[in-house]
Amino acid sequence: MRILLDDRETTLRAETVGVALQEAATLVERTGRMIVEIEVDGIAWGEEDLASPEHSKRGASEIRLQTAHPAELLRDTFTHATEAVLNAEEIQRAAAKLMQANREGEGLQQLLEALAIWGSVQTAVSRGLELGVVSREKLAAEGIDLDGAILALDGQLRSLRAAMTSQDTAAVCDCLLYEFPTTTRRFAETLAGIAASLAKIAAKSTASDNGPK
Repeated sequence: MRILLDDRETTLRAETVGVALQEAATLVERTGRMIVEIEVDGIAWGEEDLASPEHSKRGASEIRLQTAHPAELLRDTFTHATEAVLNAEEIQRAAAKLMQANREGEGLQQLLEALAIWGSVQTAVSRGLELGVVSREKLAAEGIDLDGAILALDGQLRSLRAAMTSQDTAAVCDCLLYEFPTTTRRFAETLAGIAASLAKIAAKSTASDNGPK
């Protein structure tokens, strides 16, 4: 069974796919990287394949694995989060305009969609930082005030929800059109800054070990 990591053949030996993946994972972890793509005899494997005992016990002629540094994956996560925040801003503006046009039902639906995006972004940021690839202290040293951006966002969301609870349409529209945009720009710039910091970490890792051999 040939086992290739990032298109380079390894000296790993295994009789089954499951053992091959375990051996490869151990080797990759030593370099601080992780396996992100698995191809067995030319067929890409997903989570269902990996969870199948039958699949893990089978043999194969060739296994190709692609790896990445966690910083690369997080960089993409924060880049996508930046785009999502800017998208939420557009949706919020559209929601406000619908409400001002006495189409409150449609406006509310769009606003809820934007709030769902904010919730997903906050979760992604929290989980991303939990991985420990980059610390708040390091970000602060680079001039990235994540905590300040989060506090500003939390305050803006509280104000918006208070206006929604009191059913004050005018206040909701004012918040979305005149107050929220500044918070959105700050948060998007913060996420973009984190993505750039992670890109530097990923580049440094690649330059130092050039991936597992």
